[in-house]
Amino acid sequence: MRPHIALLHPPSLFDFRELKPRHGLATATVASSPVFEYYPLGFLTLLEYLERHSFDVRIFNLAVKVARSRRFDARKAVRKLEPMVFGVDLHWLVHADGALQLARICKEEHPGVPVLFGGLSASYYHRELIQSPHVDYILRGDSTEQPLADLLRALQSGDEPVAVPNLVWKRDGQVVENPFSYQPELLDVRIDYRRTIRHILRYRDLRGNLLTGYQWPAYAFNMTLFCRGCLMNCLTCGGTNWALGRSKLGVRDPEILADEILSTQELTPHGVGVPGDIRQHEPDRLIDALRRRKPTRPLSFELSGPGGEEFLRELASIGPPLDIHMSPESHDEELRRRYGRGYGNERLEADLDFILRAGGKAFLFFLIGIPGQTRASVMESVDYAERLLEHHNARYPGKLDANISPPLPFIDPGSLAFERPEETGYRLFARSLAEHRKLMRQPDLRDVLNFETDTLSRAEIIDVAGEAMERMIGVRERCGLLKGKWADRERARVLEAASGGRA
Repeated sequence: MRPHIALLHPPSLFDFRELKPRHGLATATVASSPVFEYYPLGFLTLLEYLERHSFDVRIFNLAVKVARSRRFDARKAVRKLEPMVFGVDLHWLVHADGALQLARICKEEHPGVPVLFGGLSASYYHRELIQSPHVDYILRGDSTEQPLADLLRALQSGDEPVAVPNLVWKRDGQVVENPFSYQPELLDVRIDYRRTIRHILRYRDLRGNLLTGYQWPAYAFNMTLFCRGCLMNCLTCGGTNWALGRSKLGVRDPEILADEILSTQELTPHGVGVPGDIRQHEPDRLIDALRRRKPTRPLSFELSGPGGEEFLRELASIGPPLDIHMSPESHDEELRRRYGRGYGNERLEADLDFILRAGGKAFLFFLIGIPGQTRASVMESVDYAERLLEHHNARYPGKLDANISPPLPFIDPGSLAFERPEETGYRLFARSLAEHRKLMRQPDLRDVLNFETDTLSRAEIIDVAGEAMERMIGVRERCGLLKGKWADRERARVLEAASGGRA
């Protein structure tokens, strides 16, 4: 079957085995390899939306293929694909090199097939990206399902895509920017894992289509989509309304979202996560919709700050034990406020007490690289996390976990820190896409970072990160949260980055 579009996810670097970059620390707090093989959640919404509108879609995760096998030939794999359009994601800036290399391969193997880019980084750098001879189209924005369907219809009919919103394209070598007019507030998108399974069976490709493909099934997790945009404005995040130019949050109907969550739970034994704080839009409606559907397994919720006992009781009323993720960023309340999260430790700890007493689980994330943060302050955050983990896991074994890391390797383009570095306490080492692509090819992570703060240099950030993260591994081991080969793997990544290849 020749698909209308092949959605390709690139590795961060195609030649990582020859280049031997020491970037492992960048993925030490996420279950990913340094090629960053998770494709964006938007691949799943595009798959559902386009197939619902009678288009054939092929998801092909080249990053997983490259990471899993030395013998995998990416060029040969692209050669075998014959879509009407190649779609390459440049969502996370870490793929600046791999995405453009993949576009070049697509053009060399299929000169007559247009190459389309999408994702937040592609949107931000659309004027630079469209200058590449290997890029024909760019769809801007966080919601490209309907515009992509419009583009495919135009290509099918042979019409110029003059009416496709958010599209950047070329007419006789001249760049055309269509109006950036599609930014929906009510999202007509779904994530249907049954459709994903049918897609896997159709193309006989399991790992290359799973969201957590590289380490599946040792690590498997299902995510759904609550919103696009965010009402918070944390310093280094490029997914906020401010960064995206959104006037309002893009949200989904709570009843449809609840149906989707239950459908996913019925299909798989793995967890279901809801990224984005549901308090940003009609939380009572979503909680009520879930409560009526009686889910049987825990759901993972992300809170941008303490919920308080009343709200947590409402979440707990859904049925399964609570599973809450929060990012206090630092033990220091002033640094936390400076980053964009204005609450005290007392409220945080009260939430933890309630969650664990109610039989739930919690995960805390601390950040390295906040302006004003020193090495001593970073280590004090580790001390704080250690006290919390040892205290609570002594009473509730395995129920409270935590980690710490810098925002590696880049702070997001479009974020407050990126747009106003001097005002917010940052210094940047790259502004353009080409500059970030060059940084990604540096072997030592100290030379990859696109930022330093007013108190920590790039080298100091990596050095203190190595020390703090190694200590945190030890804490998590003692608390029974990290065991065996997983602890060994994380420690190896930390030591690799700490040595910088000089050991």
